[in-house]
Amino acid sequence: MAHKKIERKKELDRRRKRRAERIKARIHEAQAAAKNSK
Repeated sequence: MAHKKIERKKELDRRRKRRAERIKARIHEAQAAAKNSK
């Protein structure tokens, strides 16, 4: 049971990290687009 809990925590951490990376990439794209539009 404890093992499953740890696995679940790992999965959540991985998902959170992936989401953070995606958000960062989107912000980067938005900044690049803003520069290009000027």
